[in-house]
Formats: sequence, structure tokens, C-alpha cells
Amino acid sequence: MSALRFAFLVFLSIMMIWGDARHSVFFPFRPYLSWLVTPIQVVVTMPQKVISWSFEHLASREDLVAENQALNQELLAFRSRLQKLDSLRAENVRLRELLDASQKVEEKIIMAEVIGFDQNAYSHKILIDKGFSTGAYVGQAVLDATGVMGQVVETSAYNSRVLLIADASHQVPVQLSRTGFRSILRGVGDLRRMELLSVPHSADVKKGDILSTSGLDTRFPSDYPVGVVRAVRHIPGKPYADVDVVPLAQLARSRHIMLIDKLERVME
Repeated sequence: MSALRFAFLVFLSIMMIWGDARHSVFFPFRPYLSWLVTPIQVVVTMPQKVISWSFEHLASREDLVAENQALNQELLAFRSRLQKLDSLRAENVRLRELLDASQKVEEKIIMAEVIGFDQNAYSHKILIDKGFSTGAYVGQAVLDATGVMGQVVETSAYNSRVLLIADASHQVPVQLSRTGFRSILRGVGDLRRMELLSVPHSADVKKGDILSTSGLDTRFPSDYPVGVVRAVRHIPGKPYADVDVVPLAQLARSRHIMLIDKLERVME
């Protein structure tokens, strides 16, 4: 029975196809048939469209990721160049300041560069690229563009070690530029602070006073700036006032420095 039904349906289909091809029997019904077939076509073609869209989306995403990575690399490169440019600009400013300072120095000078520093927390020393082969010697005063940094304490042929004025073992004879009051400026082991010794309560010392070398020793020539008074405290019962001083030299940052050769050595 089912075989006969199948044969009938096949025969009927053939007749319908023949009739439509010869006499356009179903032409008036084609728009309606197309409307009915369209959802089926959409469902049938949907997987292919989804697969195609997925591949295009993934390809676009990979392209965007690659482009983003390339842009990030370019941005890092530009930032690195900008930092280098800023560093060179800052170094150029420091060199100009050092050049201006060197023109004010009457003694013979030797330009040097800081190449290292001591890792010892209890000692404040730096290593420079000049030794006795270029004129450095123990006891030589060292300055940067803004003030006294310290003195040479060790030398070799091609480098030397400098003890900074902030070291607890270092002392500098100084005088107040405003009044001429003389005292000793001592380091306390802090690169940002020093103390002025033996200052009577009656001494005319004020915040903002500039201290310079007095020249009353055999190491530091006179009239070089050393520090500025930050605070003066008068504590009852203490024989002297407590005077805090901020070093003028950039002890932790200066890279280019000057070694000062005293005039008498130059004349020799």
C-alpha cells in the first residue's frame, strides 16, 4: 500500500513539474510558494552564514589584537625615547649649571663624574672617575653646581673615593654670609640634614641664613656655599642652640662634579 502511495506521489510530482514547465500552471502561485519556502532556505543557509561570520569575526579580532600589540610596542618605544630625551635635557641643564659654577671658581678645577656610591648605610661616600693620574689627591675639595659636596679621602690611578659632607665623621669650618659668624658644620649621617656646632643662644642665626666655607682649614677654600639654615631651636638648660642645616649640594643626585685644586698647589 505504501509502495503504491509512493509511486502515486512520484507520478503526481512529475505531472506537476511537466505541467508547470509546459503550461505554467503554478505561475500564479509562485509568490506564495516562495514565501513558504523562504524560512526553510533561511534555516538551511544559517549554519553556513554563522560559520562564515565566526571566521570573519575571529580574523578581525586577531588582526585587532595584533594591531593593538604593535601599537603598545610603539607606545613603549616612544615613552622610552621621551624619557631619554627628558634625561638628556635634565643632564644638559645640570652641565650648564656646573659650567656656570666653574666660571665662578678662581682655583684650578678638574671635572669629574660620579660612577658609584658606597652601599654601607653608616658611611656616605661616592666613587668618581678621576684618580691621581689626572690630578686628584687626598684632601681635595669636591663641589657640584650648587655647593660643597665633600673631600677626596682615597685615590687610585683612575678613580677616587669622596667622603660627603653629610657623613657623620665629616666637619667643615663655615661662616654665616650675613653676619660673618664662624662655626663648624657637622654631618649627622643624613643626606638632607646637618648641624651647626657650638652656636650660643645670643648668636644672630636665623632660618634661611647661608653658610659658606670660612677657609680656616687646609682643605676647603673660602666662600664656597655649603648649606642653608633650616631651623634654630633654643632649648632651656642646653648651653648651645640647636641649628639644623640643609646641604646646598645635591648629595644624592649630582652626577657631574668639580675637584678644586687650591691656588698654592697651582702655583707650584
